[in-house]
Amino acid sequence: MFLALAFTLATRVMADDFRPIYHFVPEENWMNEPNGLIKIKSTWHLFYQHNPTANVWGNLNWGHATSSDLVQWTHEPLAITSENGVEAFTGTSYYDADNTSGLGSSTSPPYLAYYTGYFPSNGTQDQRLAFSVDDGVTWTKYPGNPIISATQESPHDETGGLETRDPKVFFHQASGKWVMVLAHGGQDKLTFWTSSDAKSWAWKSDLSADQVEGLPSGITGWEVPDMFELPIQGTNATTWVLIITPANGSPAGGNGVLALTGSFDGSTFRPDPVDPSTLWLDHGRDFDGALSWENVPVADGRRILASVMNSYGASPPTNTWKGMLSFPRTLTLKETSSKRYFLQQPVTELALMGSPLASIRNQTITTGQTLFSSIHGTALDINLAFTINAGAKLSLAVRKAASEQTIIQYDQTNSSISVDRTTSGDISYDPAAGGVHSASLEPDASGVIHLRVLVDTCSVEVFGGEGEVVISDLIFPSETSDGLSLEVTGGSANLHSVELRGISLS
Repeated sequence: MFLALAFTLATRVMADDFRPIYHFVPEENWMNEPNGLIKIKSTWHLFYQHNPTANVWGNLNWGHATSSDLVQWTHEPLAITSENGVEAFTGTSYYDADNTSGLGSSTSPPYLAYYTGYFPSNGTQDQRLAFSVDDGVTWTKYPGNPIISATQESPHDETGGLETRDPKVFFHQASGKWVMVLAHGGQDKLTFWTSSDAKSWAWKSDLSADQVEGLPSGITGWEVPDMFELPIQGTNATTWVLIITPANGSPAGGNGVLALTGSFDGSTFRPDPVDPSTLWLDHGRDFDGALSWENVPVADGRRILASVMNSYGASPPTNTWKGMLSFPRTLTLKETSSKRYFLQQPVTELALMGSPLASIRNQTITTGQTLFSSIHGTALDINLAFTINAGAKLSLAVRKAASEQTIIQYDQTNSSISVDRTTSGDISYDPAAGGVHSASLEPDASGVIHLRVLVDTCSVEVFGGEGEVVISDLIFPSETSDGLSLEVTGGSANLHSVELRGISLS
């Protein structure tokens, strides 16, 4: 039965300047990719590339925010600052539980933050370390920086120190060594380094594009590596996962995030052959520079990713802020007889926010019907499970008004899901801001298609199936474009279940 609540979504009144309701954005000015994601005791820490003085790239520091639930964030003072002619580029954090660095004590082990030092005077880069002994509240730069100088990098770097950055650091239990993965964007490769004390580093191996069997051509500009072990669902096995953000070659064009599986012996990563159909973690335009939270308790057990949603630089039409965090998503790995693929879903904490708006159970929708036209909202969480007739298309329109809408559509004829931004609002700011992004999505074994759609003030994130397909895009509609509709063309669909929730944090 269709239960529509005919009232406007009772969320906080939309702030001006497209500020989202439940996605993190800085209080003001520029944000780029997340850095140093780590959980310390009961607190989730988010660091991110941040220009605190202007709404454009430059003067980069590590911004800082904390959360108890990955949804509501508290802005904190800058964590790692730009000073003395050295900016703080991207990196990662890790807990030095045994104080092997000697930067804490046995009773108060340090948290370590690795970052790239950038010299705007000449564009060169090196690798640096900061540490915290007060549970991530404050961070002290290691007096022995840099821990890897441009000179030490030079035998492995053809760019003269201009393209070696984004250290991912973790402790490798099997070898008893610290491992650092560095990106060489201009060379489309990664280098692997090891250390006994987390401070002095030695090169061990390279991973380049020609070592990844089946990797499509045109995937260039490797940046922002992440690396970890992940269980394979339904087995007792694990595999190593390597995440990379290339600047070119993604399904939607431009930046994207890909994931490889493989083996790792503490010094060399050996990738499995690539299946291009399962390579990319997102098929939209706005999932860039993804990293995962470290130090998540075993009792929790989740691998949680987030990225920056912006691949247009300073172009998006926001004046007081730029760049926002994708909604945190879990990453799991599933294996069948034919392939291995990643699954992603929004973290479950979102289900505790907001309130129900509408619910459907076992209703058939046919061509000419429109559902949900009385529902309004700019911050929504929508779950759909349906079967659909041959040749039919099911279309969910969000942020809708007379001349604006963003359309999420499932097309049975080619088993695909798409996000259409053609009339989503302001798309004049960049040639890539409109258009349609799509990906293949097969029904489950019972023939049912599952969709999870997160809508916020200026974003749409669509999770298809069990989460094997994700499309994330920015949108910039008018404030009054807050309508919703569900329609089918070319046949009919059976709505097994539809749940709409309005998200409010107040």
